[in-house]
Amino acid sequence: MGARRRLTLLRHGNARPAERDGDDRERRLTERGKQEAQEMARRLRSRQLVPDLIIASPAARAWATAEIIARTCALEGSRLRAADELYAAEWRTIWRLAAACDRDVHHLLICAHNPGLSELASRLGPLPQSRHLPTAGLASALWEDGAWDDIAPPDAHRCEFDDPQSISG
Repeated sequence: MGARRRLTLLRHGNARPAERDGDDRERRLTERGKQEAQEMARRLRSRQLVPDLIIASPAARAWATAEIIARTCALEGSRLRAADELYAAEWRTIWRLAAACDRDVHHLLICAHNPGLSELASRLGPLPQSRHLPTAGLASALWEDGAWDDIAPPDAHRCEFDDPQSISG
């Protein structure tokens, strides 16, 4: 018998535009992106959805977003990990990473990029539908029972979405 599992997909915060000959992985968060990440971290804490583990793309914008979440949620450094395969990952790669998660992790947060995150978010829950996660937008799905390697995206009991565009004054 398994346990409850929660997967939260978080797109990185707003980042500086790509430069003509610049390295896309080095794009940094803007001030707005930092504020978005901080707001989403506060929302996770207030809803008691602090993850057990955060796995993030090593791209500067995603890693900085994940660091803000980890710091605000008071996670130990060992609870924040980078995964190279998350940079520009398609949804199946993101799902495979989640399915390989340790059994002692009940809430996994993955911080990465579109279009892969939105494509996976669109497949979560009993009524999958097309979703587009804006910067720092998240999808959080819950499975009532099962091990990570036994669950599937459409089998999520429910899936909630949160959008930093709704940040109030």
